[in-house]
Amino acid sequence: MQKQTDVLIIGGGFSGVATAQKLAKKGVNVTLVDRKDYFEVTFAVLRNVTAPKAQGNRSRKLYRNFVAGDFIQGSIKSMNDKQAILANGHVISFNQAVIASGSRYPSLPLAKSHSQFDYVGRNQEMLNEHARLAAVKSVLVIGGGAVGVELAGEIASAFPDKSITLAHSGSTLLDNMQPKVQVKAFEQLNAKGVKVKFNRRFMLEAKSEEHKAGNQYRCSKSNEVIQADLVYSCVGMVPNTEFLQTELAEVLDDKGLIKVDPFMKVKGYDNLYALGDCSDLDDHKHGYLAAVQGGMLASVILKTMKGKKVKPYKTPPVAIITPTGTDSGVAQMPFGVFTAKFMINLKQKDLGISNIYKMLGSKADKLA
Repeated sequence: MQKQTDVLIIGGGFSGVATAQKLAKKGVNVTLVDRKDYFEVTFAVLRNVTAPKAQGNRSRKLYRNFVAGDFIQGSIKSMNDKQAILANGHVISFNQAVIASGSRYPSLPLAKSHSQFDYVGRNQEMLNEHARLAAVKSVLVIGGGAVGVELAGEIASAFPDKSITLAHSGSTLLDNMQPKVQVKAFEQLNAKGVKVKFNRRFMLEAKSEEHKAGNQYRCSKSNEVIQADLVYSCVGMVPNTEFLQTELAEVLDDKGLIKVDPFMKVKGYDNLYALGDCSDLDDHKHGYLAAVQGGMLASVILKTMKGKKVKPYKTPPVAIITPTGTDSGVAQMPFGVFTAKFMINLKQKDLGISNIYKMLGSKADKLA
């Protein structure tokens, strides 16, 4: 199959869908490609696992039910500045391309699935993970970034009787946040009974005769040993940019991130753009920010098409809300740090699902 499109968008995450929606609604011929058939509010899936009835499957929505423009389900095998080749051999030629292929946690498929690319399969994957979590007595969460902190809090809220340990390699939680946020998050998790261990790197040890009951983990820094029935490793985020290695390897930095200029253009190319988790556009990787970037990039592309002057990208002021369970959390606003419930509820109430779909020109599905 040969297909021609004005703008090819690779990746249907926050930034890719936001770009596609704005361009398509302005009459631009847009084609969105993603290996999944559904959009997912990724930071909402943690409660999907701990309390599946709370929000049901509202975090997910089929692309075909709300995305403007064309949608193709498939994986990009390789691309250059004129065309992309899919894994099935189909070719899409384009005038401009937006690379929004996102990222993944190789060790944490519950955050972003490695194998369930259809809506029904992903919903079942969440239920299976909930059953696995519900059956254990002790949980080790590795990584004190946003995912690790939120996951530990959600587990503690849903299963207050479980033994939960959060181990972080650094000396503070939420490394790229303000000190007050870091302290508040620690205090809130501690109040829920989560045992937070700093400066730890736990690795699985082979089971021995003495440790038949459960998995044994040893810290390479302190030599401390702990037992855990279930471990969630929330570290090692990897950008999904392997498909660029064949023909566009020079655009990647040593972390695999796509190098972009101040106008979100891929360095060295006038018709390629990149944003979100797969690019080096912002140090802070966050779904809400990626959606904002998508809208901004769409404006850049629309102005460029009309020959108008565009302004360089500047990180917008954004609110970052980190729930630490269903009844606590901390918000880092441009004007201060807050723990007031009405602030935290901007995300915590439905984990931002309604707000994200509203940003994308749609509505979240009703809770069944």
